[in-house]
Amino acid sequence: MNVHEQRITFNKQQLILNNQRTIFWPEQNMLILSDLHLGKAAHFRKHGIAIPSSASSTDLHTLANLIDHYQATHLLVVGDLIHAGINQEVLLLQEFKQKFPNLNFHLVIGNHDRQVKKLTKEIGLIYHTDKLELEQIHFVHAPSIDSSSFTISGHIHPGVSIKLPPKKHLRLPCFWVSARQIILPAFSKFTGLDSREMPQEYECYAVHDEIILPLKNR
Repeated sequence: MNVHEQRITFNKQQLILNNQRTIFWPEQNMLILSDLHLGKAAHFRKHGIAIPSSASSTDLHTLANLIDHYQATHLLVVGDLIHAGINQEVLLLQEFKQKFPNLNFHLVIGNHDRQVKKLTKEIGLIYHTDKLELEQIHFVHAPSIDSSSFTISGHIHPGVSIKLPPKKHLRLPCFWVSARQIILPAFSKFTGLDSREMPQEYECYAVHDEIILPLKNR
């Protein structure tokens, strides 16, 4: 796993965006991500759609490597940890958490996390129903319409379409970053991308396995 980084300042806090779709907050020793959607492949297979079963285990393996890389002691998921019900892929969380017994694991409840409370004892999950606030930064699942607060969120799976010669396009997940809001890309690679036109106040940081690429909004 190659980790490439982009350092930014957000509400006077130093944050590290990386090409693995997460943020590391050094002052809090915290790894931040959104939209893991564990169990999505199993949910699709249950409904007759042939999806490989390795998606969740691959995502958790990447996450474990990132925790080791940053030596993080806190993990914060800003919504949609799981996709639907509790299935065998979701139960991989128990094995994951056993590797990090001292990890403080926080979740801000997302719209897909309807059954996540059943996991709190099994994996030592600390959940927050609406938001978590740290150092005057609000962590919520859906992007905020309140421009007076600093927020970090996910939910919309932001992406960007990059034009390539001669007439090709490359679609990549990305961070949207404005003066008061950061919207994370979906952590899971088994998700769609919303490559709608980005609002003018944002800058885009596109991510690829080998790079994180700042793109100015035009």
